[in-house]
Formats: sequence, C-alpha cells, structure tokens
Amino acid sequence: MDGAYIIEQAVNAMRGQWREEELAMTYDLTPQDNPMVKGVLKIFGTDFMCFVENEVTKFNVGRIREKIDNCTDLRKLPLLLVARYVQPATYEFLRSSGINFTDTAGNYQIRQMKGKRPLFQISHTGEKEPAPVCKTYPIFYEAGLKIIFYLLQDKDNVNKTFREIKDQCDVSLGTVKNVFDELEARKFILIGGKKRILYNKRRLLDLWVENYNHILKPKLALKRLAFKDTQALSDWTKMTLPDGFYWGGECAAYLHNGFMTPVKFDIYTDVKSAHLLRTGMVLTRDGEITIYHKFWKGSHMPMILIYADLLGSGNSRCIEAANKLLNDELTDFK
Repeated sequence: MDGAYIIEQAVNAMRGQWREEELAMTYDLTPQDNPMVKGVLKIFGTDFMCFVENEVTKFNVGRIREKIDNCTDLRKLPLLLVARYVQPATYEFLRSSGINFTDTAGNYQIRQMKGKRPLFQISHTGEKEPAPVCKTYPIFYEAGLKIIFYLLQDKDNVNKTFREIKDQCDVSLGTVKNVFDELEARKFILIGGKKRILYNKRRLLDLWVENYNHILKPKLALKRLAFKDTQALSDWTKMTLPDGFYWGGECAAYLHNGFMTPVKFDIYTDVKSAHLLRTGMVLTRDGEITIYHKFWKGSHMPMILIYADLLGSGNSRCIEAANKLLNDELTDFK
C-alpha cells in the first residue's frame, strides 16, 4: 500500500473522531530530503515526520524501532509512525520506546514534550483492523513454511534440487515447485544464469516468523509438562535432556548468550516425550514447559527458530533478546 495513501487514510480516521475546531491538523506529502520520511503531519503546531509501515506487529516492531534508531534524522525529529494497522500487542513497546503512532483504523498514541513538560498528548485505541487488502498467500501455509524455513537456514539451500528439498522438508515434490514458483513471482527468488538467489531475505524472514507463530507453531504443540519442584526449576540448566530433545525459545537464547532468564520453557522433539519424565518433569495440563514436534532434520536448534520463538512471545524482554540474536548471529538478515 502506498505511503502517501496510508498517511491520508490515517489522517481521515483521526479527523473522524474529532470536531473540526478541536483538532488542529494538516499534512504535506511533498517528497522530503530523507527518503524514509513520506510526509509531514502538523498537529497543534508541531511538525511530525511520518515514517510509514504497512502493518506493525509484535513480530516486526523490534525491526521497526531498530530502523528508527539507526537513522540520525529520525532520532532528532518529532516522529510519527504511520501504518495501515498497529496491533494492540505493540502499544506498550512503542510507548516505552518513545515512538508515536497512528493507523488507518483510527488508533493512535501521540505525545509531544518540551523538555520534561508535555505540550500535548492525544490517544485513542480499540479500533479493529481494517479489512485485509489481499488474502494469505499459500506459501505461508504449513508445507510452505517448512520449505521457506529450510531455505532461510543456508544460502546454498535454494540451489538444492527439488527432490533434495522435498526429502529435507517432508513435503511433496509438487509443493516444492509451487512454493518456488510463488517465491519467484514475489521476487524472493531471482534467477542469475543457472543459479537461484534468495533475495530480500529480511522481509522473507519477517513474513516467515509471523506466519510460523500464527499457523505452524500452534499445530506443533504436543503436551505440557512441569518441573517437579521449585528447586528443579531453579536448576534447569543442570538438567541433561535425553537425545532428540532441544531447548527452544527463551531457554535456547539463555544457553546461547545468557542475555535473559527464561520464564517460558519450550522443548522440541521428534521422539516420545515420555522420556522427559525420567528427568523428573511431571505431566500436567498447565505446566510451564511446552513440548513441540520437531519439524526439521538435523541435530541442533536452528538460530532462526530461536529468534522466531522469542518474537512470538510478544513481550519487550524477548524482543530485545531476539534483536540481540539478529545483530550478533543472524547477520545475513540485517
């Protein structure tokens, strides 16, 4: 969706909630020196530089803040994040990051300060997401997500034969071809000579993470377990998981860099989870440990999956941990 159109729709949504004499607001869509700025919105005499995104979700809000932080012009100017829709799960993260926002549904949180004194603050939230402009693409269904996951793990995987990819992902040969055709049509795969190139990988990673958490991960959940007592919970790092079991999410991130202490415990496996009972874990309906089916081949926990698990939680602590992994480990996607 065009940036100027999103700004216009967001302004109209805000105006619809105020009487004309109450909200002093104008906008200018003239191209700016900084190409990241798509327009200027003046509210109560203050010019806000408009930074436009299609949708703000708990899966991409960390990346959006990173883009803003890395742009000196955006850091020093009054900034307004304008989107087709800002998901409620991101409101607190945006507020604590000092990022004003508005969307085309009529949700907004805008605060302007003068030193430590607020000049004005306006907010309105609770409006539902606008009707989608397009349907979900089939490449982000279950089989497609497995194939894209395999491609994202190694840049050379895109040039494997369809049969090799089929065997690695446990999908049909026809599904591999259909997903590749769609990725080419959407310019995520480019053809150079006899080689394929995975292109715009960061955007593809964002889409994969969001759809993995919405579509595939819920289907992978097997059962819930709990630590036998508080001491076992405290000493979870001393626990040796049986072969075929892998810590995911917050636990895997902690074991990798010690950045955060986990409160959720994810384990992936493709063997019988009953083996975990030998470690002292207890089967329960509402335990702090969730067992997921391991859907990839290999004997390690992929960094991309740890990143996706962290973003799937939606809380700021995990988003910070995910961004650290992105900056330190997943450098091909920056």
